[in-house]
Amino acid sequence: MPNTDERQRATQGPDPTQKEVPDRQIDPSESVTLFAIALGAIGALVGLVAGIVFLSDSAFGAAVLNCLIAVLAGGSAGVVAGGTVGAAIGVMRGVRVPKQVDG
Repeated sequence: MPNTDERQRATQGPDPTQKEVPDRQIDPSESVTLFAIALGAIGALVGLVAGIVFLSDSAFGAAVLNCLIAVLAGGSAGVVAGGTVGAAIGVMRGVRVPKQVDG
């Protein structure tokens, strides 16, 4: 037979000194932004390297313009790819907006 202390703890519920840790849920907009920024930076770096590697024997201004275009193209491709991956992850694991019930 349990003693009175055990019965009192059972009727009081959980220990108030313990804090519950909420589940971490990713908001879809956060994951889209995170992946877009990360893959955009990686794409810009790849574009810069490609622009430097494939330099032509033209003037310095044309070479700089070539690298700038490569950085912009790589960065935008990375942002699009990152946004797509982030949206897919956000929808699969993220917080969904509750449906509004009229009535």
